[in-house]
Amino acid sequence: MESSSGVTLQTINPKVLKCGYAVRGAIVTQAEKLNEQLKKEPGTLPFDEILFCNIGNPQSLGQQPITFFREVLALCDHPTILDKSETQGLFSADSIERAWQILDQIPGRATGAYSHSQGIKGLRETIAAGIEARDGFPANPNDIFLTDGASPGVHMMMQLLLRSEQDGILCPIPQYPLYSASIALHGGTLVPYYLDEATGWGLEISNLKSQLETARSKGVTVRALVVINPGNPTGQVN
Repeated sequence: MESSSGVTLQTINPKVLKCGYAVRGAIVTQAEKLNEQLKKEPGTLPFDEILFCNIGNPQSLGQQPITFFREVLALCDHPTILDKSETQGLFSADSIERAWQILDQIPGRATGAYSHSQGIKGLRETIAAGIEARDGFPANPNDIFLTDGASPGVHMMMQLLLRSEQDGILCPIPQYPLYSASIALHGGTLVPYYLDEATGWGLEISNLKSQLETARSKGVTVRALVVINPGNPTGQVN
């Protein structure tokens, strides 16, 4: 029997060990150590500051957040202040109007309770209308699932689609490592397709077809295609 002395690299799920997440990897770890050294022992390194650019985190560098979203969230989470006269001077009219619209779609006009598994229906209807207006194609709110950020949505799809290492996901390179790490964690195979820097990180259909055919020749069933738009980290917009 295995020892129950604790969790070690030898006893954890081996799929976790296959997950690569470079933006939180060895370089960042070393940078954090050097940053601590700068704080404790100023002048001991040939530089006096480290700028962490491993992830898109502009607020940590002083960029102010978009106030509209925070105002709407604050008003929805504490709706009693919507009826106070001073609220008009503290919050924008757009934020107040949007908060009322959202609260009208939430049963009981209160956040914090469990919602439908796919997300609040009224919000899904609003999103569907926005997609249809933007793309010119009908969108069904019953086909929309709301998640608390991109990562849970990606993990949900990987969990749904990947049955074994013989299932693959076509994924752009370069890409944000969420996708490759999720594929590894759920036991699938990453099938890369390469973006062309010379064309502004565009997609070459011939390369996509070639990678698909290569994967199939190895017995891999390609189950999905990852499209990142706007591109991360390339920034291209399709």
